[in-house]
Amino acid sequence: MKTKLTTEGLRNRRMKDGDMLRLLVIFAVSFLVMTILEPNIFFTKKYIVSMASLFPEYGILSLAMMLAMISGGIDLSIVATANFSGIIAIKFLIRFYPEGASALTNALFLLAVLVIAICVGALCGMLISFLIAKIGIPPMLATLGGADLIMGASLVLTKGSSVNGIPAFFAEVGTKTLFGFLPVPVIVFAVCALIVSFLLNRTSFGMKLKMMGSNPTASRFSGINNGKITFNAYVLGGMLSAVAGLLMISRANSARADYGKSYVMQTIIICVLGGTNPNGGFGKVSGVTVAILILQVLSSGFNMFPQISNFYRNIIWGAVLILVVIYNYLSEKYRVKKMAQAMEKKKSESALQK
Repeated sequence: MKTKLTTEGLRNRRMKDGDMLRLLVIFAVSFLVMTILEPNIFFTKKYIVSMASLFPEYGILSLAMMLAMISGGIDLSIVATANFSGIIAIKFLIRFYPEGASALTNALFLLAVLVIAICVGALCGMLISFLIAKIGIPPMLATLGGADLIMGASLVLTKGSSVNGIPAFFAEVGTKTLFGFLPVPVIVFAVCALIVSFLLNRTSFGMKLKMMGSNPTASRFSGINNGKITFNAYVLGGMLSAVAGLLMISRANSARADYGKSYVMQTIIICVLGGTNPNGGFGKVSGVTVAILILQVLSSGFNMFPQISNFYRNIIWGAVLILVVIYNYLSEKYRVKKMAQAMEKKKSESALQK
């Protein structure tokens, strides 16, 4: 078992330089094509800042999805968790926020809203991890059922309508731009990405998460508490989803139970495109970040062409996901074949020397 774990770990330990180069080339080509097609719109400061304000929402959700996929699972409840956490936090803000509050009061309420949302997101993650790690429900079914349950709770809280009357200072968080070019949501995304990167690359949690995703049986025999690692992964994913939920509410200046329904598909595409192994064991924040930028460029490019109906978006994203999965499968198969050939060649050379 231990040998198998080591073999899997070696194969999934790092993203090849060629993979990252491929992502950067795709991003550069996508950006160049959109700029050539609509130079007066796409390659302008206003449009670029606008794009930068949008991607942090599903970017942070993609980080949550990546953690679940590295563990060998998936999390279809991230959007439901984001909305539920945000709704509870915003209802608290609307209920207790005083009129004409000072800047200090605004900051304290903003901190309180963040803490409440993160705590609720963590509780949602605990529910999902309990279903997976303790009861033994497969991650897809657990998160699908959990998503319906959490969304149902959001519908009960909102009675199916929007939550309005959000204080103006909170709405500015999702739309404010620093220095004329740096949206606040981008800073929030950068902080979340750095935290996740640190946890994956600099802590024992990251190493154990990848080992468990590569081979859960071998990791258990190696002394790793798979239940605890699963618990930490989904709780962290719930906390990240809560932050994304606050950004969505801030940008829209309202809260609903069904905001961002299309984000689940996009986060899966981003993770797979960014090199995260759907079978578990490997994923890098840098790859996911470049994939986020690629999808934002493509999505913004679609918006410039009104003849491309929104009804075709799901078809396009679904086709992209299938193509990326096929490419990754063939690429991995080719790598394994080359490794096998290299090992066979080395054995032949050793035999001839003897």
